[in-house]
Amino acid sequence: MKIINDKILGDYHLHSSTISDGTNSIDEIVIQAGKLNYQEIAITDHNQEYLDSYNFSAKTHYSIISSGRWKNIHNDVHVIFGVEADLLNENGDICSHIQNIFPEFIILSAHQKMYAGNVMLIKNGYLNAINRYGSKIKLLGHLCSKQFSDHLNTEDIIEIVLAANKAGIPLELNCANLVNQKTCEKNLKPMLSCCDSLYVNSDSHTLFELINVRNEGFNYLKSNDYI
Repeated sequence: MKIINDKILGDYHLHSSTISDGTNSIDEIVIQAGKLNYQEIAITDHNQEYLDSYNFSAKTHYSIISSGRWKNIHNDVHVIFGVEADLLNENGDICSHIQNIFPEFIILSAHQKMYAGNVMLIKNGYLNAINRYGSKIKLLGHLCSKQFSDHLNTEDIIEIVLAANKAGIPLELNCANLVNQKTCEKNLKPMLSCCDSLYVNSDSHTLFELINVRNEGFNYLKSNDYI
């Protein structure tokens, strides 16, 4: 298993208060990333259907960001603006836009409130999305979340991971979920055992998480002999 982002390279799953449900602005996140000596980060706010579902309102037009009007004036951290897309149903339909703008860096995740299909067929949803979108998906986010652990068994997880491997899509160790006991460890271990490549991401919604939870993720990998 290849770790794509080591402790210094950066964090590729972050949420801001500028666009979605984080507690800190884009600029505050970037400043903190510089203090962590990161080279690169991806701010991956939630997609529009998620935002609408929870009545979150962006504090600016996303076009201001996508057009390059926002610049990092704080440090040398390279900032990618992406999206946490949602798996919508067993057909593999996804929502990957923010205000009808489609960022290139796509994390594909599933959330209970957003998944409107037959939950018994969520494995098919992942497989169909992987088949339809392929390497346009940069990584699969929190595949081992407890939200769907009653409907994804170990064999399902392995089948999804093998399909992702074949498509060149990395998996994610979601460190906020791990720390906050939102991860199904029964599914996490087989995922880690068979995935080809892995992002170790914070999925931070606070500066505390940005600073701390990736360390816990690396500690977990080390203590379980994955690194």
